[in-house]
Amino acid sequence: MRIRPVVLGLLAAALAGVSCEGQSPATSVRPLGRLHWLGKNGLAAQTNAAGLMTVWNLPQSAKLEAQTLDKLAAALSHSFATNRTKPLSAQLSTSLVRPLLEDLLNRESYVEVRQAGAQQCDWALAIRLDPRRAALWETNLQTSGLTDRLSLRHAGDWTLLGPASNADPLLNEFLARIQRDHAPSQALPGDDWLEAQFNPGRLAAALGLDWPLPEGLEQASLLVGGDGATVHERGQLSFAKPLDLRLEPWTLPTPLIAGQVTSFTAVRGIAPWLASLKAWRDLNVGSPPNQAYFWALQGPPGLSFWAAPHSDASNQVSRMADLLLQKCAPWFSTNPVAKLQKAKDYNGVEWKGIPVIHPFLKSVGLGKNSFVFGGLFPPPSGTNANRPLPRDLIKHLEGQEHLVAYSWELTALRTEAWLPIGQTLRLVAQKAQMPPGSASLAWLRAAGPKLWPSVTEVSQTGPGQLSFERRSNLGFTAVELHLMADWLESPEFPHGLHTLLASPFEASPAPAPASPPGGQRKQGTIKKQGSGQ
Repeated sequence: MRIRPVVLGLLAAALAGVSCEGQSPATSVRPLGRLHWLGKNGLAAQTNAAGLMTVWNLPQSAKLEAQTLDKLAAALSHSFATNRTKPLSAQLSTSLVRPLLEDLLNRESYVEVRQAGAQQCDWALAIRLDPRRAALWETNLQTSGLTDRLSLRHAGDWTLLGPASNADPLLNEFLARIQRDHAPSQALPGDDWLEAQFNPGRLAAALGLDWPLPEGLEQASLLVGGDGATVHERGQLSFAKPLDLRLEPWTLPTPLIAGQVTSFTAVRGIAPWLASLKAWRDLNVGSPPNQAYFWALQGPPGLSFWAAPHSDASNQVSRMADLLLQKCAPWFSTNPVAKLQKAKDYNGVEWKGIPVIHPFLKSVGLGKNSFVFGGLFPPPSGTNANRPLPRDLIKHLEGQEHLVAYSWELTALRTEAWLPIGQTLRLVAQKAQMPPGSASLAWLRAAGPKLWPSVTEVSQTGPGQLSFERRSNLGFTAVELHLMADWLESPEFPHGLHTLLASPFEASPAPAPASPPGGQRKQGTIKKQGSGQ
């Protein structure tokens, strides 16, 4: 469901008006972005979207969808009211905007944004509507008084919207394309449902958004489609300069993986990027690692771990431990929930007294390699605990010279595991927990068991280019689903997260640890359930 916030966000920008304030002078028109969306109704008619629609048609999905549209309509109405000489009542304004958002979610639409000058952006939106809905758009925009800021036109079964001006250059281009080709853009490629291409930096500045973007990122593209069972995403990131990636051979932490894996992520070439971050330099703990690994094991939800190979792991962990104890001392002096202390049995620190989890950080030597090793709970021990990664997965990693990142997970199990983990971390950090009765949590609990394994790969396909591909049945990983739920419940939606903006005093008690998933559901192996190898 990644497509929903993208489409609705672009409509919000379009209806609210877009400026290029702060952009450098331009002597010619420069494209900022375009997006073509088939619409939910179009997906429902496609056999290749059957898996996605199975989840989207859940009653809990309908409730969350309605809540999201209501909240976005209210936010847009407030924005309109602050820019009107004679504002409508909030209730009336919201009722006028809400049907337009619903159409943009359900119907095929196409939007372009481009820089038309030093201080101005030109944009146009086309949406395919039947005559009744087209008339509703015209009526609602006139009633809301937005026609003094927006230009509305009709061409065939397309309704066009753009900024009110005497020229309307992009809107006129849309009209010419529809007259010539019966559509404002080329058809979506193949069996795809969504196509997007944009300049992240320029578009963010035009929309007034503060996106944390990688340095030099000039172009991003995304295609989303499916094969009936899975959602297939692929795209590219293009940078102005060649990427300084050091794709050294993988140093896998296989001996540390003590159990049956439910997720595994490997990334390399990250040292130059980490070294460029002020946050890393401020730590003053030495050189950054060039590889990192993350995994989770079958069992209690806290069995989530990470490791980074480092030639000076012991000293780096010692410096990290001292820094943690120093920086966190004031917080722990007033927080009786838990205690951070140096470990007695190893070089590192451990955090005791938290329900569900028992975080730790330590250095580990494994033959010629040493690792900075951490997790949310001590790894299991015993003669049957160690189950090495499947050979086919290791072979896949080692066989791709340009592979930068690989991630695999049993999304259903990880979505379930992150429920108690997320609530516990919020409790410890004295932040607001997700409301137990919220539409987002109800949706996660209903959709979670229906989610299949997901696989994500990122490769360097040019000196300044990264390409990515993901197969799943919703387009999200478990962590991304929880972040989206947190965002959708934000009291200031579409801004911020519920965790950061809601009152922590509204939090409910942390949930009890979940029973081991292995006793409820057959796990299978990586080879059988989605490694793709």
